[in-house]
Amino acid sequence: MSGDAAGDTAPFDYAEPADLYFPEQLGRRGGLNYRPFPSAALALRYAMEQLVAAKLTSATLEVDGERYDSAAMRRLYSSPDFPVA
Repeated sequence: MSGDAAGDTAPFDYAEPADLYFPEQLGRRGGLNYRPFPSAALALRYAMEQLVAAKLTSATLEVDGERYDSAAMRRLYSSPDFPVA
């Protein structure tokens, strides 16, 4: 996530379109699955609620040119700003 040294970060826009990348198979070297989502909120919900933990660990979310690893995705998903509906 982007931000300055003081720790200020730009607000994350959960409404932005997002792309989710995650491994095709567990335990094998292989390709990545790619799924586009109309919003980052939907991509995060899918990643947190549908992906098995092993795939989530290697997943990457891309929103507006910024990339987020699984730790960042967990923070965004658990944020009080995450849309409930």
